[in-house]
Amino acid sequence: MYRKILYVTAFEKFYHDVLSCALNLKKVGAEEVVLLHVIYSTEFPQAHEGYFLKLADTLRNLLSARMDEAAALVEAAGMKAKKRIELGVPYQEILRVAEEENVSLIVAGRERKGFLDEVFVGSITDKIIRHGRTPVYIPKYPGTYGADEKTCVAFSRNPFRRILYPTDWSDCAREALNHVKQFKSAGVEEVIVAHIMDAKAMKLQPEEKFREFERIDEEKLAQVKEQLEKEGLKVSTRLCVGNPRTALITLAKTADVSLIVMGSHGKGRAEGILWGSVSRNVAEYSERPVLLIKGGKCVSGTTATA
Repeated sequence: MYRKILYVTAFEKFYHDVLSCALNLKKVGAEEVVLLHVIYSTEFPQAHEGYFLKLADTLRNLLSARMDEAAALVEAAGMKAKKRIELGVPYQEILRVAEEENVSLIVAGRERKGFLDEVFVGSITDKIIRHGRTPVYIPKYPGTYGADEKTCVAFSRNPFRRILYPTDWSDCAREALNHVKQFKSAGVEEVIVAHIMDAKAMKLQPEEKFREFERIDEEKLAQVKEQLEKEGLKVSTRLCVGNPRTALITLAKTADVSLIVMGSHGKGRAEGILWGSVSRNVAEYSERPVLLIKGGKCVSGTTATA
């Protein structure tokens, strides 16, 4: 499923632990990990080009030992490792390497805490999702949030334990469902299929119409549940009324999910200009790992339909 993975690292504090977690993707067919570090550069005047390239070579030499360490970890897990240190604008180099290496998944997500203690997805990850065509796994390692060692160990052991699959019935959501169907071998204990009825839209509907929408959504949830159960997965469903972004983040936390799998944009949104507001907010503010699906029916220049 994810035969070749691109793992982007800046060798931050928890990179070793996050890489260890990502190696669980071997359970869903991962065979090779391309380890990538990008040395950021801007356009320097020609007169300084030689000096800057010498500096870049020095940085490459300094990073070589860290790359060897990461490669050893990958190989110890029984997968092939390839090391790449590139020079340029990070998100552009990441997307270039992803295409060049023909990877099926990018693992990235430089989380940082803001002054109000919120946790944000790094701008590089945002641009990878916005401009790329490859699924992106954002680990959200518990240690980043101050979790204890026991919690971190449990997460690394099985990051696919309980999956939350939100759907708005769009083509992009259906593409995400195809990925969820293949996760049984990753040690999934339960899949929670959720649909959030937008409270603002529902308030405008008469009671009779609202109940009809509710009945239709419950039937659709039952159909998705049946599909996943045929794959041998244990499934439960949730139908809620609320703000989709807030409700999904809350559900992920209260249900103690270990991964959120969702499309990069939803129904009626043309992706390629600005990726979906719900998926973007969930990826940015949720403390739970997120796998954002792109590709297939979830591609740039298309508009999802119901």
